[in-house]
Amino acid sequence: TPGSRLTLYSFTNADEVELRLNGKSLGRKRNAVADPKTRNRIVWENIPYCHGYLEAIAYRDGQGRPVAIHRIETSGRASRLTATADNPSWKADGMDLQHVRIEAIDSHKRRDPQASAPLTFSVDGPAEIVGVINGDLCSHELSTGNTRSLHNGTATVILRSTATPGPVTLTVASPEYKDL
Repeated sequence: TPGSRLTLYSFTNADEVELRLNGKSLGRKRNAVADPKTRNRIVWENIPYCHGYLEAIAYRDGQGRPVAIHRIETSGRASRLTATADNPSWKADGMDLQHVRIEAIDSHKRRDPQASAPLTFSVDGPAEIVGVINGDLCSHELSTGNTRSLHNGTATVILRSTATPGPVTLTVASPEYKDL
């Protein structure tokens, strides 16, 4: 929440990392490569949480230009769902699986980690739902069936093909978002 303070970790094999919050430098820290307990992990304490973006910029000794930049941004409230399938060569062999990741995104296409709406899945065509997951290890929801809540703004439905080829349509319904 805004106003709180956080401890962050940057993981790197670079020699040095600079942390920037909304463009303002919070300093540079060296990677303790000689200490096997802290090597490649830099601790940043008492970092203020605020909306915007946070960048970790990695440098090598003797180089003024960054060798890597990682940026994360806060998101707004989710306004819609998106679906991304992982298997472009899905086969109609009765065994092939298709994982479809559902994400709740804001108006700038950023995933909203606060989104936790329940989802209901249905399939039309030669496939069946064989699993629903969301990464929440503490969830009491079943991983079978056709319902699952979003966790950190995401959930996955797993489809299995049948032996009959044909178009498959996945519908995702939620009380908080327009059907997908």
